[in-house]
Amino acid sequence: MESIDRKIWKRASTIGLIFTSVCLVVCIIQYYCDPEADTFQKIVRLSIHFLAVNSFLFLFFNPLSFNIYAFLFYFYGCGNFLDNGNILGAICISASLVFLENSGFLKNRRKFKIPCLLIIPFSCIIVQYFHTGKLIFFLSVFYILGSVYILYLIWLLLVPKVERAYSSKSEKIISGEKYTDRDIEFLERVLKGEKYSKIASLYNISESSVKAQMIELYHHLGVNSRTEFLAFCNGCTFVLGNPEEQNNG
Repeated sequence: MESIDRKIWKRASTIGLIFTSVCLVVCIIQYYCDPEADTFQKIVRLSIHFLAVNSFLFLFFNPLSFNIYAFLFYFYGCGNFLDNGNILGAICISASLVFLENSGFLKNRRKFKIPCLLIIPFSCIIVQYFHTGKLIFFLSVFYILGSVYILYLIWLLLVPKVERAYSSKSEKIISGEKYTDRDIEFLERVLKGEKYSKIASLYNISESSVKAQMIELYHHLGVNSRTEFLAFCNGCTFVLGNPEEQNNG
């Protein structure tokens, strides 16, 4: 499953790279050929598209780095708020939170992290208020609220289907010939958001030993890092057995 997902996300990053590269070229042309356009907005557009191109270039070689998607959509959304692209801005910030949730970042201290993450987007909206005037600002706020409401409706429709899809893939078999019950416990603890240092202290071993064993387990599961593991194994349970049985099933 993981190799298939890698191909899908590499294709997605390729599309994103092509799209944002075209947008960046258009922004460069506008910057030099349209002197009447607002200088502040031209700089914002150049900045966010330059960031997007570089992010998608990184994702082309590391397609399962969902934390980079979160970073990209967060700052792309903030830039769109500054550029009066409020609907796209709201969608991007929402997408950023989804990727952060999927990567495990929001598992702990969610009520603290989400308000902190919203400080910069709201600051960008306030800057927009002083830059565009009251009427356009209030229209922008209603556009944002409307887009958030539409995303909420889509979420209500999709969540049950996604949960059913994940429930069918919720059990992952770990080779009983190579690994032990302790390895299963390591996986479960990392999935809960525990740090390697805490796991090491609980089992009275060095942190480097935990890290080395987790890297081996990640490769066994077909992922390359802790971030990919949290993204693709979120909600899974692990059992010892023969992995070929799962592939045949």
